[in-house]
Amino acid sequence: MIGEEVLVTAERNEIFNSNRTGAETFIKPREVTLLPSIKRSTRDLIRLDQRNDGNYSFGGKNWLFNNISLDGSYFNNSFGLDDPAPGGQTNAEPIPYDAVEQVQVSVAPFDVREGGFTGAGINTVTKSGSNQLKGSIYSFIRNEAFVGNKVNGQDVIANPDLVFNQLGFSVGGPVLQNKLFFFLNAELERREDPGTNFAASRGSSGLGISRVEASVMDAIRTRMKEVYGYETGEYENYLHRTENEKLLLKLDWNIYDNNNLIFRYNRFDARRDLPPHPFVLSAGGRGPNENSLPFQNSGYKINNRLNSFALELNSKGNTFSNRFFTSYNRFRDNRDPFSEPFPTIEILENGITYTTIGLEPFSAHNILDQDVWQATNNFSYFLNNHVVTIGATFEYFSFFNSFNIFRNGVFFLPDFLDFIGDARFSSLADFFARTDPALPDSDRIDFRGMIGSGPFKGENIEVGQLAFYVQDEFLISSVFNLNIGFRVDLPFYITEPVDNPFSRSLTLLDENDDPEKVDQSKLPSIQPLYSPRIGFNWDISGDKSSQLRGGTGIFTGRLPFVWIGNVISNPGQNKNLYPEPGVGQIVSKDEAILQQSFDLNAMVDDFKWPQVWTTNNAIDHKLPGDLFGTIEFIYGKDINSIYVRNADLVKPVRYLPDGRPYFGGAGANELNVDPNNGGNGVYVIDNADEGYNYSITAQLRKTFDFGLSSFFSYTFLQAKSLMKSTEIASVLFAENPNKGDPNKPELSYSESDIDLLPVVLIDTNGQRAGRQVSVFSSK
Repeated sequence: MIGEEVLVTAERNEIFNSNRTGAETFIKPREVTLLPSIKRSTRDLIRLDQRNDGNYSFGGKNWLFNNISLDGSYFNNSFGLDDPAPGGQTNAEPIPYDAVEQVQVSVAPFDVREGGFTGAGINTVTKSGSNQLKGSIYSFIRNEAFVGNKVNGQDVIANPDLVFNQLGFSVGGPVLQNKLFFFLNAELERREDPGTNFAASRGSSGLGISRVEASVMDAIRTRMKEVYGYETGEYENYLHRTENEKLLLKLDWNIYDNNNLIFRYNRFDARRDLPPHPFVLSAGGRGPNENSLPFQNSGYKINNRLNSFALELNSKGNTFSNRFFTSYNRFRDNRDPFSEPFPTIEILENGITYTTIGLEPFSAHNILDQDVWQATNNFSYFLNNHVVTIGATFEYFSFFNSFNIFRNGVFFLPDFLDFIGDARFSSLADFFARTDPALPDSDRIDFRGMIGSGPFKGENIEVGQLAFYVQDEFLISSVFNLNIGFRVDLPFYITEPVDNPFSRSLTLLDENDDPEKVDQSKLPSIQPLYSPRIGFNWDISGDKSSQLRGGTGIFTGRLPFVWIGNVISNPGQNKNLYPEPGVGQIVSKDEAILQQSFDLNAMVDDFKWPQVWTTNNAIDHKLPGDLFGTIEFIYGKDINSIYVRNADLVKPVRYLPDGRPYFGGAGANELNVDPNNGGNGVYVIDNADEGYNYSITAQLRKTFDFGLSSFFSYTFLQAKSLMKSTEIASVLFAENPNKGDPNKPELSYSESDIDLLPVVLIDTNGQRAGRQVSVFSSK
């Protein structure tokens, strides 16, 4: 008997697919290869989703409410400082771009296995080895000739020099034919930028020239060196370096025909030089800009390090399949100030910062260690026209955060309060007068005496989340697919704060100006968060020419854990903590201890993680001329939104003629006034049910016979929320503009509100493979 080989091939239809329900975008391997990317970043790829703002915001949601995953395993920057993705602080990608195979963006997935976000889920799939040995070596180089520097014929940047080089290699292939495969990608990046794009004035003015005078800066530098023995560094003509190395190793093992094991290791080490924080607790901004030039040593180096391990086991039988995966991510982030320990000095002129000297105010023993564990198991059983899935996932987050903002004085108050370490001078004349070497020691400001001593402040924060879910994918008929699922998330807090009688003793008011008691040392109990979902796909004509799809359901997301960390880090003047006399030190880690704080943060007893109810409807239709059209509508309503209020705010004294409340003016706004520090604020994280977003998208697609593919899209999106999301809870309150009562914020347009104009993607595949034109336009 002669045997015959039968080869069966199938291609997933991107548009007409019975499993496609909610809004999602797949960036396929060919698009990853051909799409232009100056930074060689997945951020350039996720722009293809029409709800994206060009970065990490989707549907008008703040980028901190996304879930980022790598090969399905957790890959967020979970603490939420500066950027939602690992490496964002150092302007680096955590994985080599050449290791990316495809990217999936899920904005409204009605599969209950997907969770942990109220914005979008972004999953990057990495490459694997095969039976064919393949390799590549690459280098990408740029300089200032690739960067524009003129407006109306005038130079904008005083020193536009740029050096950029990205160098790497990849190799993949078999260890054992048909059995064990490997893929390895290693890459390094080196970049040099001017430390400042502005030059000091030497009698001239114009674009790129600051109001800061070189002669004045020379005099300040000399004064600091001769009187205090302090080196300020340069104020122009210095470099900032950005450097990183990354490595990805992946092993695929076909244990048996029905069992596959995947192991992935990712290493990332990045550094970036930066100037001092440009605006927080500053009078008009620290620059460098047209008004202010900081000295070089007032900057710092940010370090991001990551070691990530993931293991996945896939098993299948005739009637079932099972996917188990677990991962561990070890983040180590810290800052290296350019300055020796020294107070932060700001000199103003005409009410605006002129220059900054000394230690970067947010970089003293600034350390963030994150350890994140995840374990997930999904078991699916095939029963006639049903696929029933039962699953569970567990996530454990451990943080150590050391932040010592006021170690060298309360720098943002006037210099005449130097007894508590204040070093902000109202003018250049004031600075030179207070630092005059001819003054008696008792009259001259003592910067060295402001330098802090003793242990550093630091806290451990532990949070967990457990989820269970069940789902039935029901093929009702050959043209109608229904997906019904139910999920429950159980967030819980492992950390037990030190008992805080101080917070319970305060006289406070809630959002309705009714008396309330706040206990900073009591974290919320477990609040079950339920997420029912239903999705459908209907092939209307039965020939994949017209498809109606969509669904509705609740999505539960994480919040930036820095907000929980703020509660642990800011216990106010808790009498059970150092430096209270007679109280012992409670060591946390790395020579750091638990300490009292300037203000107090807390959460309401029944605080819930964010939830949104999302409804999605879309129709895909094949038009004449082999055009494919889509009209899609998404509406999301916040069930648990988050805002911050100040429970230490007094009732309004009166109301102004335009209806705005008046609270009494500076010094009279607080219910509890500390005789030493004034009113400190009691910032409470609370829930509301306000906020929404909706988008309407129209798309056209066409693929020509000669290999040209085109894509056209228009999206109108509107989103409103109660607050502008930032990192620190007290800043969430302070920087949330509101025309009425700040403890009752009103809905306002999201910072990510977008109106996307036509997006066109054109590439060739086939006869003219490798040529591509892409046009992206947004408003």
